[in-house]
Amino acid sequence: MDEKNKLVYKGIKESEFAVLATKLRLLIESDTLNYFYFSGEIGSGKTSYIRILLKHIGINENIKSPSFNMVEYYETERKTIYHVDLFRMGSPTAWQDGEIGSLFEEENTLIFLEWPEKAKGLPTPDARLEISLGGHHIEKNKRDLSIFFKRPELMDNRNFLLPK
Repeated sequence: MDEKNKLVYKGIKESEFAVLATKLRLLIESDTLNYFYFSGEIGSGKTSYIRILLKHIGINENIKSPSFNMVEYYETERKTIYHVDLFRMGSPTAWQDGEIGSLFEEENTLIFLEWPEKAKGLPTPDARLEISLGGHHIEKNKRDLSIFFKRPELMDNRNFLLPK
């Protein structure tokens, strides 16, 4: 994804990401964003940020990590939402031959996918979020976050400003 389609947040707290989740929800509800990929080292907060997004789009049930099952799903009135974790995938192309590959063929789906760098040949995401501990490893709940958008018109900085 193009670097010019990137928003960068340094030292963001989970509460500030919740504000961004509200703004991303509007794009999700308008069917503008369907595939979200999350990258970052172990413990950077990928699953936590996905939980925040899921809560903001109306998932009220217990949100489990798909670390062992690889896929968890949630139903809404309009979409099926899949939370996929490729960390334990054995081969970079294993996702293509089963349940995970078929998810990309379904209609009315929203896919949150962790560890896309473990796979080869994934469809291009509508948004990619890179989460890093940065220099904040001592400070709890602060991360550096970059959001890349596939389409530059989605990256209106005014829509993604955080309150001071």
